[in-house]
Amino acid sequence: SSGINAEYGVVAGLTFSAIQRLKYTWCIVPQEIKSELNSLKEVVSVANRFKNMKAEIKRCDPPCVPYVGVYLADLISIEEGVQNLNSNGLINFAKMRMLAHTILEIRLYQQTYYDLKVVPDVIKHILVNCSNALCEDKIFERSYTLEPRNQRSPAIEHGASCA
Repeated sequence: SSGINAEYGVVAGLTFSAIQRLKYTWCIVPQEIKSELNSLKEVVSVANRFKNMKAEIKRCDPPCVPYVGVYLADLISIEEGVQNLNSNGLINFAKMRMLAHTILEIRLYQQTYYDLKVVPDVIKHILVNCSNALCEDKIFERSYTLEPRNQRSPAIEHGASCA
């Protein structure tokens, strides 16, 4: 996939606690959708310093929009975990090479041409609907309206069952 940043956004949104708590709503989500979400969760997992996401990024042919957090985590890890000077008091060129490698990888995606087409309907949708984006408190409020705390299992359609 070339939209790894978007994948991360989808997973972050659907695993947000106000959404995750909607257990009866999740019961009516088709299993294949839940399986796909679980696959995306594995790709964007922070486990082993984004190991799976890094592998996915390497498999992509540019253009690709990687999740910048991967690179920021690496840069922070290198900066904080590796000394600027080696044991002889000289500049630690191994550290500088690691930093340069990470920065060059970021630049690869910045230098790739993205042939993006303007889609007026999408722009209109974003301008109209995103101005009504809810803040975290409102999202929780809506979540509790949909499924109040300690709610008993409602009649679930589509034959799904909830435990």
